[in-house]
Amino acid sequence: MEGSPSIVDSLPKRDWRATFGSLVISDQRGEQVSTRLPSVESFRVLAILAVILWHTGFVSSLSQLVNDNFLIVLTGYLVWWVGVPYFLITAGYFFRRSVMAEGNPVVAFRRYVFPLAWLLFVWMCIYILIPDSWPAQILHRGLWQPSISEALKNIHLLESQHIHLFLDGQRPVWHLWFLPALMFSLAALTLMAVYRLESCVIPLIIGLYVLALTEEIAGGSFLNSSVYLGLWMVACLITAIGWWLAGRERFSVAMACSLIVGGYVLALMEGTVMDVVLHSSRQAIRGHYFLGGIVLSTGIFVFALAKPRLGQSTPFPFLAQFTLGVYLSHIFVIYTLRPIIWKLGNVIPLQAVLVAIVVYALSVLFTAAVVRIPIVKYLVVKPIRKGGTKQLKRQTQTTKETD
Repeated sequence: MEGSPSIVDSLPKRDWRATFGSLVISDQRGEQVSTRLPSVESFRVLAILAVILWHTGFVSSLSQLVNDNFLIVLTGYLVWWVGVPYFLITAGYFFRRSVMAEGNPVVAFRRYVFPLAWLLFVWMCIYILIPDSWPAQILHRGLWQPSISEALKNIHLLESQHIHLFLDGQRPVWHLWFLPALMFSLAALTLMAVYRLESCVIPLIIGLYVLALTEEIAGGSFLNSSVYLGLWMVACLITAIGWWLAGRERFSVAMACSLIVGGYVLALMEGTVMDVVLHSSRQAIRGHYFLGGIVLSTGIFVFALAKPRLGQSTPFPFLAQFTLGVYLSHIFVIYTLRPIIWKLGNVIPLQAVLVAIVVYALSVLFTAAVVRIPIVKYLVVKPIRKGGTKQLKRQTQTTKETD
């Protein structure tokens, strides 16, 4: 790193499709065969953009632009289902591939969970300390006072609401709810693998959706508890879908397109029934666990498997390597840009799209810069557990033989 190399030149010298890994792929060499599928990597970029769009207020901007046209706004609600569920399906799929190659589900689970737990801990500490619009806060209140005040407020929230924050993705957990939900999902699938219950995956998927829908309808009262598990239930069932797909033959493009179109139409039907028949509020529709959304996200992943070389000649596979860092840091970037966003107001149609693109670009630059620092790079790159190198080499050899 002598002199002033460019950010790209400073990255580890290895195949650009396997440099960093992404949201569900760690920095470990050969850990997952997704690095062989440009299509899967390309759709990661679209998925993380969908996540950022959701957090920059895309639905509100879209609603203002179309004068609150219901069908268009409902389509905007489906942006969420193109983002996080894709990561969950991908995680379940490649986790099972790892288990099949490794032969030991517990070892594979430990290899996944250790870096996820580390990243959750580190970024929770960051978001506990960093206030929204922190540049303006520091400018007006000094260097330390904003962080101290924010930390005290967030610690109080953790003490009083604790598990609710992780189940619902509330401040200061926000998007980090994904990490414990994924660990929980992988733990459930690991238990099923250990006790040879793979044949129960479909009943598990159906049962979890029924429970999540029941909780949504009953408002959590059917369990006589104020703890809402619906989001984690949906995360678990979507991860289980990925697990199930890993044991199936590759689907055709026609099947994938049918799932995508069918899922979209089904989601529109669900939303329309909630609006016209049940007279549900927009907030209720927005938070609905769309069966069509699950089908839609499944279709997108199946399409990526059916067209493995899709996007190979585009920048997407390269950009996908930054997905982990982008996901973890994009809220921090939004916090940083908040004073500018407030000053701009809503003068630009669909301003959330422009903001999302800027946030994504800055998050990529942040990730590429942080990864240059030996220790700090583990803020955006999954650390490697000691003793896992031989297992990874053995898995890599197995996947080469089976591909």
